[in-house]
Amino acid sequence: AYVANAGDSRSLIATYNKSTSEVKIAYVTREDKPDLPEERSRVEKMGGQVYVPSLDKMQMGASSRVLYVDPVTGGTNGLAMSRSIGDWAAGEKGVIPDPTVDVIDIKALIEGDRECSVEVDAASGETSTAELCHGEIEVFAVSATDGLLDFMDINDIAKKVAMSLYADDGPHPLSACESLITTAASAWWQAKNGKYRDDIAIAVSKLSLD
Repeated sequence: AYVANAGDSRSLIATYNKSTSEVKIAYVTREDKPDLPEERSRVEKMGGQVYVPSLDKMQMGASSRVLYVDPVTGGTNGLAMSRSIGDWAAGEKGVIPDPTVDVIDIKALIEGDRECSVEVDAASGETSTAELCHGEIEVFAVSATDGLLDFMDINDIAKKVAMSLYADDGPHPLSACESLITTAASAWWQAKNGKYRDDIAIAVSKLSLD
C-alpha cells in the first residue's frame, strides 16, 4: 500500500483480529505542521515566516501557521499547515504540495500479527509449527481531516471503524462514520459556542491481498 499525504489531514493503516477483536494501528501519517523543525527550516529558507504560539495556547488548540499576504484583501493570513494542494499565495512562502510518501507491506502486517506454536506429534515425536492466528487478520485504512481528529482519539476512531467493517454485530460503516462526524461536530459546537466548526470528513477502506 502506497500512502501519500500532504497537509494536516491524517491517514492510518491498522489491523483487526477477528477472534480477539484487537485493533492495532500499524502506521499513521504525520500532520504537516509549520513548527516541525524540518518544515520550519524549509519555509523560512523560501522567505516565509512561521508563527508559533505559546505552549499554553497550543495546549488549548492553537496551531502554528505560515504567514502570508492575501492577494485579494491585502491582509496577513496564517495557514495552519506547511504542505497543501492549491494554496497558491502561501506557496510563494514555502507551503509546498509535495506529499510525504511511504510504502506499507500488507503481507508483513498480516504475518506479523500471527501467533504460532510448536506442536509435538505424540506417536512420532516430530514437531511442527501450527499457525494459531486467532482468526484472520484483516487490514484496513482510514483517512480523516483534522476537524475530526482535533476532538477524537485516533485509536477510538480505528476501533469504531474496525467494528463496522468486520464485526458481525457492528454498525454499518456509513453509520459508524456518521456517528464519528456527529460526535466531533458536537464537540466543536461546545468548544466554539457554535460560532465555528472546521470541516469534518472521513473515508475508510478494507485492504486486501486478493
